[in-house]
Amino acid sequence: MELQQLKYFKTVAAIGKISDAAEALFISAPALSTSISRLEKELGMKLFDRTSNRITLNAQGQILLKYVNQVFANLESAKQELHQSMLHQGPHISLVSINSLMWVNLIASFTAEFSKYTLSCSGTSISELAENGFSSQHNFLLAHECDIPPAYEDKLDSIFLFQAIPTVMLHKDHPLAQKDVLDIRELMNERIFLPMPSASMYVRLQQLFELHNLPFPTDNFNSFQVRQRMVTQNQGVSFFSQHPGYMALPNIRYIPLIDPFGPWNARLYWRKDRPLSDEEKAFRDFATEFYRDLH
Repeated sequence: MELQQLKYFKTVAAIGKISDAAEALFISAPALSTSISRLEKELGMKLFDRTSNRITLNAQGQILLKYVNQVFANLESAKQELHQSMLHQGPHISLVSINSLMWVNLIASFTAEFSKYTLSCSGTSISELAENGFSSQHNFLLAHECDIPPAYEDKLDSIFLFQAIPTVMLHKDHPLAQKDVLDIRELMNERIFLPMPSASMYVRLQQLFELHNLPFPTDNFNSFQVRQRMVTQNQGVSFFSQHPGYMALPNIRYIPLIDPFGPWNARLYWRKDRPLSDEEKAFRDFATEFYRDLH
């Protein structure tokens, strides 16, 4: 699977016609059609439903498109970070997290106060952490305690930042909107929009569904922005990890989810095998004070 193939796939998905997509890509229609067919053969499945004049994504194609969009978004972030690294030759701090959205306020505040530093934050997943651990290319890992694979716990130092709360998001006019807490079993008749499988909340929801012997709706996961929009339009319910400084929307009610597995302690992690540099200490101390001031 090559980047060019994925670019062609993404363009065809957006335009819906081989001939028009080929024109936009400045290649011939037969060459584009061959590339798409080769990708489908490599994956062992069809990605499009074809009619006489249209080509539209099927269910498998929609799943692939989500991840292809992530690939190109990460490449764009890499280009921007590389560009910034050329503009600023000062100290640089690299972060990695499972939920980058949770740390936006911290990153923006640190960058504003320490203008001589550059700072980047890339994403990972629980499965990637379990498989590869905390990569040496990053200075810090931002994560919940429950995200850390047991095999790596002894290799990391950390500080506590805040406690996050597993939360149900639903429209303010929803019949359940006036409750103080919600049990997952109360949502079984609702249309549920799940977090992406790489998210901590997705894993915790799997555990809750299994605990109560409930069928897990594995076919309806989306990005946080999409899920938030669906809830705003009263199309269903979703979940997120409520944290200090989160941006509440007026049409959404945020209700704690009953979670017997315990609190979610968010921590800043770094490796024990080397001392922290001055810039790393500055970020560690800033993060501690930042969340202390929010409580």
